[in-house]
Amino acid sequence: MVTAATAGKLTLRQVGKIYADYQGGAINALEPVDLDVAPGEFVAIIGPSGCGKSTLLRLIAGLEKPSAGTLQVDGAPIAGPDYTRGLVFQDPMLFPWKNIWHNVATGLEARGLLAGQKDEVDQFLALVGLADFAGVFPHQLSGGMAQRAALARALVNHPKILLLDEPLGALDALTRMTMQDEILSIWAQRRTTMLFVTHDIDEALYLSQRIVIMSERPGRIKDIMAIDIPRPRRRNAPDFFAYRSRLLALLGVGEQA
Repeated sequence: MVTAATAGKLTLRQVGKIYADYQGGAINALEPVDLDVAPGEFVAIIGPSGCGKSTLLRLIAGLEKPSAGTLQVDGAPIAGPDYTRGLVFQDPMLFPWKNIWHNVATGLEARGLLAGQKDEVDQFLALVGLADFAGVFPHQLSGGMAQRAALARALVNHPKILLLDEPLGALDALTRMTMQDEILSIWAQRRTTMLFVTHDIDEALYLSQRIVIMSERPGRIKDIMAIDIPRPRRRNAPDFFAYRSRLLALLGVGEQA
């Protein structure tokens, strides 16, 4: 049986990122960022394109190194990629030559744990509603189902932190809303710490406990908004629209209510 995850505490202090451009110059992608995410918290990150949202997630994942500052999980420095920090992209990135069961099992197999934990692959497939699709291949799945498989592949490693980089951006509106509920259900059961990058204000409001609002490049944290809307949340509720108006104003695309 899938049990609750051990959630991680994330601490960022003065984290910045500068990239070298092809002409030998520099691009300041991310100005010093300070952020604390509590164990089991669901935090969304929004902001204009190119503001450093995905860069921030890649730094937390350990796929890139910061130009300045420190990143820690439970007090330990982030030195590189690690299975305790799962990452789900907009593209599910499933291996086309593997069936869904073996795609989900990839991380356990790479860590030499698959022989003793095969039942967990089945359990996480069931958790995301794909128990009946274990033997099919990625091209036989819809976009939403492929993203469920990507979620299961990340979760089977029992990450302390799950990083989601616009994972629903390529889905149609109805499938996207269904997947939002799926992610909330998984979070409610697992209580994994989640950081969710999105361009969709309504999605951020529907999912998260706090929303980090970032400025245009060079990216910095412009504001952090706590979302005090009871769950289950109704997208047409007055308080939902009130928060939406405030977020639009902070992003400079609407007037504050």
